[in-house]
Amino acid sequence: APVAVARDYLSTIGDVPLADGLQELPDAGFVFDKPQGRIVQLTARHAAAVTQKSVMAFYQDSLPNLGWQARDAAPALLTFFRRGEILRLTFTADLVIFDLTPMETP
Repeated sequence: APVAVARDYLSTIGDVPLADGLQELPDAGFVFDKPQGRIVQLTARHAAAVTQKSVMAFYQDSLPNLGWQARDAAPALLTFFRRGEILRLTFTADLVIFDLTPMETP
């Protein structure tokens, strides 16, 4: 099977690819830097021809190659962690919401 390749990356999380068929919504996000780390939320819409299953599979395959370790998976949620940060991808009917937050320290 051909491997999906991202041509673009998220605007403010530059090392997280934007799956083919997704378009980032520039006005639907925010970035907040604080001493404990950055908090970022970005939203991307997927084309009608792109399935949620294929987008989830893309991130399950590609993010570990970029150093993200899978933490949890649910029907509409993927969670990864890397170097003190947690990345959550929430899937709705036509959107993918990317939430990046610092890991909580005990």
